[in-house]
Amino acid sequence: MPPIVLDGHNGSRALRARRWRVAITAETLRRLRDLASTVGGEVDDTVRSLTAAWVRAWDELDPAWRRALNDILSSAAATGAWPAPWQLYRVASVSAAAQQTEMALTALAAEAGITTSAGASTAVAATAAAEPLIIASQLPAEMAADAAAVYAAAVLPTALDVIVQRTTERITAQTRPLGRTADEAVRRALIRGIAVGDNPNVAARDMLARVQDAFEGGLGRAIVVARTEMVDAYRQASRYAHEANSDVLAGWTWLCRLDTTSCVACWAMHGTVFPLSEPGPLDHPQGRCARAPKVKPWRELGFAVDEPADVLPDGRATFDALDEADQLAVLGRARLDLLRSGRIRWDQLAIRKDNPGWRPSYVPTPLHALQRAAGRRA
Repeated sequence: MPPIVLDGHNGSRALRARRWRVAITAETLRRLRDLASTVGGEVDDTVRSLTAAWVRAWDELDPAWRRALNDILSSAAATGAWPAPWQLYRVASVSAAAQQTEMALTALAAEAGITTSAGASTAVAATAAAEPLIIASQLPAEMAADAAAVYAAAVLPTALDVIVQRTTERITAQTRPLGRTADEAVRRALIRGIAVGDNPNVAARDMLARVQDAFEGGLGRAIVVARTEMVDAYRQASRYAHEANSDVLAGWTWLCRLDTTSCVACWAMHGTVFPLSEPGPLDHPQGRCARAPKVKPWRELGFAVDEPADVLPDGRATFDALDEADQLAVLGRARLDLLRSGRIRWDQLAIRKDNPGWRPSYVPTPLHALQRAAGRRA
């Protein structure tokens, strides 16, 4: 087997894919795309469900807040000043709207946890079904069906249940505070108030928009949790399926979509090979990258032939083939100029960052760090 060498991604244990023959085939990529589409569809369904719940809740709250704000503005017009915090909640309509909002946000936070956990469970099940087929797709075609059955038998339902349970615990821990946080934002918006001016209708409209924005801030955070945790659950299930079949796998490869919506760090990490024990892909919140199992060379597995040539697209070559506008959309002018000048390397565009309370992630290397590195090479 060719030697294993460390790559340049911030001292990680990643392996350089170009130094190790791989057998990722067109069928492998097709199955990976299908799995990503299934998981992505489940994520999108969850986001739509969360959004619909928040919209319904606000539609029910809207009349109460209109009444409350009209009462506040009537008082403010008479006194010439926005009421003090202690005065606000002595207004019956305000107190009622605030209480109704608190109850709605508490229910929405609980619903977000349940909906997201159910979506994560579906993603894990889909992954467990697909991974054996993805692994088998890298073997000789006449062996694939029998091999997939063997690989599927190694994926134990009890282990998948543990992944779902741990994911549910993380989701619950992150969604439980959403209601309280949004409720506090609504109260801050109300206390901060607004200049009444000469047109109370405009003031009421602006203030209602502020309250609604504060209320919907919880939805934005719920969506981030859903996208991040559901995709991470899918990756954890992939990791387990890979480790359960470690006798035929040499590692896993980071796969980026390689489009203009992908961040520079994900572009740079694409094609990097990691040991099976390494979690990932450790991309940013709401990331969409995937991990592809990498089967050992066929001769190591007892076949008397070599595996076919790898069809995994090369990240740098794909980037170089983009037009100027798309390259700028990915890198921005400063990074692009540094890369084109040869003063920084492709693999320097991503750096591993520790995130207390969450997990490490690979993020774009700060521009100032790249400029320092370029200066040292000048």
